[in-house]
Amino acid sequence: MTFQEELIKIGQDIEANSGMIATDIQREFKRNYDGHFTKISEANVEEEIAILIQIFADGLQLEDGDQALERIHSWGERFGKRAAEIELSAEKAMLVVPVMRKELYRFIRSRFKEERHQFADYYTMADRLNPLIDGAIYSFTRAYTTTNEAVFEKAQKEIMELSVPVVPLTAETAILPVIGSIDTKRAEELMNQSLERSRELQLSTMIIDLSGVHMIDTYVAQNLYQLHEALRITGVTVVFSGMRPELAQTIVSLGIRFDDLTIVSSLQQALHQAGLKLQE
Repeated sequence: MTFQEELIKIGQDIEANSGMIATDIQREFKRNYDGHFTKISEANVEEEIAILIQIFADGLQLEDGDQALERIHSWGERFGKRAAEIELSAEKAMLVVPVMRKELYRFIRSRFKEERHQFADYYTMADRLNPLIDGAIYSFTRAYTTTNEAVFEKAQKEIMELSVPVVPLTAETAILPVIGSIDTKRAEELMNQSLERSRELQLSTMIIDLSGVHMIDTYVAQNLYQLHEALRITGVTVVFSGMRPELAQTIVSLGIRFDDLTIVSSLQQALHQAGLKLQE
């Protein structure tokens, strides 16, 4: 029997016993790590392991290793994304790998012993199998990380949007209360949300209240000026309110001139400037 024929025979044996091997892996994992997944059932875990083992078995039977790696990557992309979406513990998922490798090789060694294959072929076979196992780890980890990053970025975007609330006061007037510090991302969001919401609401006036801003520097001042200019170009009159004395002093000390901006000290004055007044 040639070495390729030996690989095909071992691959067929693994494929025929994939369910049993998956069960052994699950049992050994629970015994070694007291591993219990809460986000996915044991049956689903065993099913995914069995699918992966079947792909390994096919990889031993195929002379073209690239074809097997493509299937491995497809599995890793699918299961890694699913694991991230259901918040399955990546640490626990990775702990399964050494157990899987150990149980898989235990099965292979038993077949080598029964079939009396050449001992040197065992290492050649390992050179075929190990890249498949490593490929599964890489594909799963990459998909898991990419999905988590996408979820995190979406959450960050939603939080950022909530930190830039444009609140309509009348059909043509809205207020944008700015609270806290302004960094690069928030400055971009201030610009984007202000322009988008003013277009959606068809505003003629926007009050930007700065009473919640505790520190202002050159960068913040420049971004506020750019925000004013962008809104002005789109036909929206901007009124800045809540400019506390210490902020005004900082602006003056920085040499920034706001001569062409409408700035009032209080929200009440800003509403009056916009033709509105608070009910007493």
